Amino acid sequence: MLDDTQPASSWQRRVEQGFERWGRFVIRHRVAAVALSFVATAALLSQLPKLTIDNSPEAMLLDDDPAVVAYDAFREQFGREDRIVVLIDTPDPFAPAFLEKLRRLHRAIESELPYVEAVDSLINARVVEGNEDGLVVGELLEDWPKSPAEFERVRARALSNPLHRDTLLCADGRCTALAITPWTYSRATGTEDAIAGFDEPVAGGAKPVHLTSSEGDELIRRLLALLGDHATPEFRPHVAGELAMVYRINTGMAQDLAVFLPATLAAVAALLALIFRRAVAVVLPLMIVVLSLASTLGLMIVLGIPGSTAVQILPVFLLTVGVCDAVHILAIAYQRRQEGDSQPDAIAFAIRHTGLAVFMTSVTTAAGMASFLTAEMGAVRDLGLIAPIGVGLAYLYTMVTLPALLAIVPMRVRAHVPSDPADRPIDRFLIAAGRFATRKPGHVLVPTALLALIAVTGLLRVGFSHNALNWFPPEDWARRDFAEIDRRLGGSVSLDLVFDAGEAGGLYEPARLRAIETFVEEVRESAVEPIRVGSSISLLDIVKETHSALHEGRPEARRIPETREAVAQELLLFESSGSDDTLEFVDAEYRRTRVNLRLPFVDALAFPPFLRELDARAATSLGGGLAFERTGVMTLLSQVFEAVIRSMARSYVAALILITPLMMLLLGSFRRGLVAMVPNVLPILAVLGVMGFLGITLDSTTMMIGAMIIGIAVDDTIHFMHKFHRSFDETADLEFSVCETLRTTGSAMLFTSVALTLGFLVFAASDMRNIRIFGLFSALATAVAFAADLWVAPALLAAIERTRRRRRGPAGPAVLRTPARGDG
Repeated sequence: MLDDTQPASSWQRRVEQGFERWGRFVIRHRVAAVALSFVATAALLSQLPKLTIDNSPEAMLLDDDPAVVAYDAFREQFGREDRIVVLIDTPDPFAPAFLEKLRRLHRAIESELPYVEAVDSLINARVVEGNEDGLVVGELLEDWPKSPAEFERVRARALSNPLHRDTLLCADGRCTALAITPWTYSRATGTEDAIAGFDEPVAGGAKPVHLTSSEGDELIRRLLALLGDHATPEFRPHVAGELAMVYRINTGMAQDLAVFLPATLAAVAALLALIFRRAVAVVLPLMIVVLSLASTLGLMIVLGIPGSTAVQILPVFLLTVGVCDAVHILAIAYQRRQEGDSQPDAIAFAIRHTGLAVFMTSVTTAAGMASFLTAEMGAVRDLGLIAPIGVGLAYLYTMVTLPALLAIVPMRVRAHVPSDPADRPIDRFLIAAGRFATRKPGHVLVPTALLALIAVTGLLRVGFSHNALNWFPPEDWARRDFAEIDRRLGGSVSLDLVFDAGEAGGLYEPARLRAIETFVEEVRESAVEPIRVGSSISLLDIVKETHSALHEGRPEARRIPETREAVAQELLLFESSGSDDTLEFVDAEYRRTRVNLRLPFVDALAFPPFLRELDARAATSLGGGLAFERTGVMTLLSQVFEAVIRSMARSYVAALILITPLMMLLLGSFRRGLVAMVPNVLPILAVLGVMGFLGITLDSTTMMIGAMIIGIAVDDTIHFMHKFHRSFDETADLEFSVCETLRTTGSAMLFTSVALTLGFLVFAASDMRNIRIFGLFSALATAVAFAADLWVAPALLAAIERTRRRRRGPAGPAVLRTPARGDG
């Protein structure tokens, strides 16, 4: 173990001398350094037009997650299951004028909207009839009615078909629906085979890609515009489905970023102007963070990382974190310049004095964000990759471009500045706080311990949640439309049950079909609130509909035939009639089939127990004749919910494991490193405690607060501890070292904390609740972190020093010194 009483290690001195040499090297080559920075940034900035956003459920998980793998395999075989549902409110869905308007809308969707595979509505609802020649499969409105009597026959035929209930018609008869099936694959594949669903290599050997998020957004945007053109008081449309939800999140992100970036830059600029009161000290830090942010976004695109609600925090995060590094260097440089150093000497001294600490804060911040690489969520893991890269780029620009620019622009000396720290209100406050904490550590530590215990009780109340609808205001169109469709049609989220008979033709067996039928009925009956099954569509419906049609359409004949031969023959008749509807529900061998269930969009908290019960029921009810698996959006959302819990635990532990050794290395002591980590745990306790008491749950966004704050909060601790221990090793005077540290470094610590707090508070302007909560609690954590460094850290040091002195026995009186302007 390293000796806590020894002066700063020789390696630290050598590193500091190396930073000074680096500073002088950059000063000598300042023009080249600036030019190189701008050229590199411009190259990366050219990638920005390729930026994409993807907030789909599958994008939130890892590509190799079993749920995603199963989902992709399902779509390759059966096509896209997450239809866009358009519900139309109307007094009478069979009124001639309404049906005419519905027909125009149906045709417009088919002809005018991109990426549409099929549209189903009352206009083309399937009608199966038997005649002397066999079976006829047609459409409900294939021949347009010409008289009121014919319209009434259409009404009677539609209402008599149970398949239309909760799919095309509401139970109360006062609304109808259109189901839009988007393309499974993107046009970016460039081949018709990819769009048709063939799993063949395309475009130089690559498999076709699924419909992209930007293509889905374009489809929903144009659909909403089209519906707006058709909307009237008697024709009120509502939209739901996975693509609609993703579109709403993506547009919310874009709107937020348009506000966040200018607001953050304005807040930071105002704060810089208030602290430094120099135009140069405002422009240069902002220039550094804008360059680093632009380069990071360019690299993000090069690495193929899309924007998401997780990555959304990156721009504001980098702006605030990057400016904090620059402020520490500027504060020391201007201080030394004011004290008489030449401009090159002041810059070189600032680089030497802060270089190691700034490097370590960058490493620890990057380590905190890198902890997200342990997450089981793809979007969070993306943040864990690009955020450390962004922190590294911010450090490079700070250590290369900033000193070069400082060497180019004049650093003027002010004629009148306070000569004593007592004349500066901020310094006076900081020194008084440090003196109080070191003289009366018990007055700080005891209340802190009590508050920490209270926070722990709140932490134990924290729950988990994932419901993207609740991110939006109650009056938001997405939240309103999803709720309406869930209420009127019974569901807007899909769950697909896939059954495998284990042999070709196995699904012709009536016993297997009845087993599936019984299983689906049991699932529908056993579902409890908030989960309920709104509708189910499957091969069984085709089998029963065909059997009924071949028996004069009698309702009692709507059942599964008794023999294998009858099932096979009737399905052959159905396919020979020209319909390809079976392709949507069964494979070519009649071995695998799917049952599509529609369920309401509720908190993903309810999904895992429902799905576990579903799996247990399948294991006991289906027997050995059918293999079973489930997939669909509901399965993905359930997996996201469980991944949130595991990812949070992993990221918090990983952040502590990564950062604590770095703190020990910097401070040259195992014990000093542990002591320095204590104040950095308090912000997490405070945030989780308050969330627990307020009943605010953790989700895929708020779960990132803890690990991120560990990485950020430790920055000020590093600057404080680094300066303190260097002073204490030289003077052995604890109170003087604390006060001197706060005099020279405290104002920069205060600035960085205020800058981070303002940066996070910008998120409060979001109309998405999860982003607002993230911003507010991140700001709270930042404020608690500064308070812990200002009071708790000095109190801990004082308590430990008193304990050590008591163990060593009586000693001479400590030499107390008043921090002076020239010390340090």
